[in-house]
Amino acid sequence: MTVEELLNSILREIKPSPEDEVKVREISEKITNALKSETKALGLNVDVETYGSVAKGTWLRGDVDLDVFLMADRSIPRETLISNGLKSAKGVFESLKGRWIERYADHPYVEGWVDGVRVDVVPCYRAEPGKWLTAVDRTPHHTQYIKSKLSGEALDQVRLLKKFAKGIGVYGADIKTGGFSGYLCELLIVSYGDFIKTVEAASKWDRRTIIDIDKYYRGRLGEVKKKFQHPLVVVDPVDPNRNVAAAVRLETLCTFIMASKCFLRKPSKAFFYPSKPVKLTESAFKAKLESRGLDLVAVSFGAVEAVPDVLWGQLYRTLDSMKALLENWDFKVYRAKAWTDERGLTIFLFELESSILSRLKRHTGPPVFSEEFWNFLGKHLRKDRTSTGPWVEGDRLVVEVDRRFRDVKDLFECFLKADGGISVGVREKIAEVIGRGFKVLKNMELWSIMSENAELNLFISEFLDGLPMWLKTWLEEAEATFDKTRNVEA
Repeated sequence: MTVEELLNSILREIKPSPEDEVKVREISEKITNALKSETKALGLNVDVETYGSVAKGTWLRGDVDLDVFLMADRSIPRETLISNGLKSAKGVFESLKGRWIERYADHPYVEGWVDGVRVDVVPCYRAEPGKWLTAVDRTPHHTQYIKSKLSGEALDQVRLLKKFAKGIGVYGADIKTGGFSGYLCELLIVSYGDFIKTVEAASKWDRRTIIDIDKYYRGRLGEVKKKFQHPLVVVDPVDPNRNVAAAVRLETLCTFIMASKCFLRKPSKAFFYPSKPVKLTESAFKAKLESRGLDLVAVSFGAVEAVPDVLWGQLYRTLDSMKALLENWDFKVYRAKAWTDERGLTIFLFELESSILSRLKRHTGPPVFSEEFWNFLGKHLRKDRTSTGPWVEGDRLVVEVDRRFRDVKDLFECFLKADGGISVGVREKIAEVIGRGFKVLKNMELWSIMSENAELNLFISEFLDGLPMWLKTWLEEAEATFDKTRNVEA
């Protein structure tokens, strides 16, 4: 199968059918008409319009989100717009027997579900470029820009890029994913022309890549580098002071680059439809742990009540702090990840060289001819925890001291019990829950919660496997092997 045939077969699966288009259009009209009536009843003078991927024609079959905007004049107070806008959205979802939840990213909105379709209702202002009153005022201009640049075949190229990004796990500008938004995917197609040219370009991207489609910063590369410190910079054609790729983390960018290189080497559906992790049995879990010779340690606690972006921001920052805590006390961390089902369970998972350290720790002091000689000598001659020494090795004093924490459980118990870990960098909302109770589980002790939570089981299965699922599937399908001298061979 040629690359063109492969992409065409994928496109047939992801492109909405005429029946899909009709269904979405009917739901869109039902929602917008209901919102027009509801906002009018509340005395809120707004235009109700659909934007986003549906309006641009870049949505995927079976994965449609409707973005409905309540557009107000600048004369309407923000408090009134937000209050009545959210109230009208909630009323509409309830009248249509749909469910809803109030969300808050940079701007409050209501996320709801009607007839199996997710709908975001977003209050905003009708603003001129550069005169934004809220973070979402740019969205209508984004839609207009993309519609002026892309049509026909180009829209399908966006669909392929979105599906590729979803398949390799980098689609979404939320904090949890730290990846590529739909608008970013659309701009990449505007910039490079089609899917293949985009992955060809991405395979050559560097740690700092700058894309300025409308050449706003022509001849001013130094200025754009200073203004935007992100690894990937895509200047927003609608607002040149904004980086569309600001959410993209270095790790996510490098995953996209890696996947692009692999796809070009041997194209496969694996990038678009990777296999799912295999659920572990107790015996399989035990065998994996024993074969590795490392220790798997989890700090387990309840769900944290916070909107997703706040939750994952605090989880990631707390994970960094807890990893630093371990390393400060000489526990060698191989890998660390955070996970939550956002309902009842949250864990920080660490792969350690060992969860139990030796009783003694070697400590090298100053040279014997330095000014610190007497301080070091006096301190360790009197100190109870100094087990051996001091002795001279080369020109320095050396001692062996008793460790304060040999077992990782004792370390976590000490620093997390008193204040939930605030003193060692655990973020506030996480610390509140940890303060109400937590468990430190090692190796097979994890099975007690893995056996009851299928999502956690799959997460740990993929964690232990190490390979991203798209890469694992690609290797299996292509029957490729990794050779240190020749890179990837088929």
